[in-house]
Amino acid sequence: MRQRAISTLAVFAVFALIAGCAAPSTHVSGSLSGGDGSALPANRDVAGTWQGSYWQLGMVYYADDADCTLQIKEDSTFIAKCTRSAVGTNNIAKSSSWSGHVVTTANGIVLKNNGGPWPSIVLRRHGDTMYATTLDPLVGATIEMEFERSPHTTAGTGGK
Repeated sequence: MRQRAISTLAVFAVFALIAGCAAPSTHVSGSLSGGDGSALPANRDVAGTWQGSYWQLGMVYYADDADCTLQIKEDSTFIAKCTRSAVGTNNIAKSSSWSGHVVTTANGIVLKNNGGPWPSIVLRRHGDTMYATTLDPLVGATIEMEFERSPHTTAGTGGK
């Protein structure tokens, strides 16, 4: 599990250096519409259940690792739940859940929170994988998130 996370991290670091996508670069207007994003219903190929995790970047004594489920509905809403990973004894991750609206972009989606701890997360998409580098506001750590489409959902079902 740790070795997979390290190799995944290395792949994303190379992509970040080459493509310059390590930091959120998509500007989303306050109205959730326009050229930067769309508040139209989420694409059928994004709607559904996504399983994933996040882990803290860098070498630290106390890890910030969690397992997450992201449910995206066709009406452009989402629900996300993360629980502390069972791996490791020095894990400082805190369980959280949040919901809001999905804004589609050319490279992926933006999860706009309805007022919970995570204000917004820009997820880049590559096939059935979405990923982001962001800040965990509950503990103040920089994390890498990765979600993969659940094998129990297919595109267009909305997780039903």
